[in-house]
Amino acid sequence: MKEGFKGEQLLRIPLEMKNTLETEELLSVLHINAIGYFPKVNQHIIKRPHGMEGAKGQYLLNYCVEGEGWCELEGMRFSVKAGQFFIFPMDKPHSYGSQDNKKWTVYWVRFGGFLASYFSRGMETPTYIRTGIDSSVFTRKKIFEEMHKTLNEGTTVENLCYASSILFAYLASFKFLPAYRQAKSNVICENLKESNIVSELIHYMEENIERQLSLNDMANYLGYSVSHMCMMFNDQTGMAPLAYFNKLKIEYSCWLLNKTSLKINQICYKVGFDDPYYFSRLFKKITGVSPQGYRESERIIKIP
Repeated sequence: MKEGFKGEQLLRIPLEMKNTLETEELLSVLHINAIGYFPKVNQHIIKRPHGMEGAKGQYLLNYCVEGEGWCELEGMRFSVKAGQFFIFPMDKPHSYGSQDNKKWTVYWVRFGGFLASYFSRGMETPTYIRTGIDSSVFTRKKIFEEMHKTLNEGTTVENLCYASSILFAYLASFKFLPAYRQAKSNVICENLKESNIVSELIHYMEENIERQLSLNDMANYLGYSVSHMCMMFNDQTGMAPLAYFNKLKIEYSCWLLNKTSLKINQICYKVGFDDPYYFSRLFKKITGVSPQGYRESERIIKIP
């Protein structure tokens, strides 16, 4: 993997696999051509005035989780805010990028196959995925990581087919957003019995694990003052909100260290830190070992 942006993930299916993608039974229905993650990048501009050569039948899903950008399809231009996604046909004239002097963090997948157009239909303009008690952004990120990890371990037919199977679920989480959220809402009701303000805030933290949330961000989301929010949260968890948020970040880091082959600096960006050295210090403070030490050990460290 060539690193163009700090912390990026970028993987393309080799051209020599093109015939396999088009003829293998499952892959001909839906498959991944390329997959990537660009954290907090600016001056990221892609312009294809005549579409992407050789990409007929392929589509691009671009999901902005932080920052701000723009997109343009056949002369129609739209702004793209954090929490919005769009899906473009790659063979039509299109452009997209980060907003001037502003960074954005995006997940993207280029995909094709017989059903590719079905999942892209009606998704050309930016659509919001808003954070709420029934949202499941965190789960969607884990699906992305599993697709990337599978392909990163080798583009064998078996790996391509498994990644394609997961891609169905990933695209469905965008295409059928209300149903995806309802399924999550049912699980929440069964597990929590009674929703409360602290549960909502913890869920908000999980959904924004890649951001650097402030106390004001949290309080504004809940509609409470900072002092009242902190008092309620500390009473129920025994921790301050920001300390708890850092704990969640490190827990997710442990999952990434165990389940993926991402580099330490890539994981750093995945949990909302710009400085890998600060991330390593915080990780060791909470777990007692460095990120590398955690990865090399086979034991699972329980975070207090």
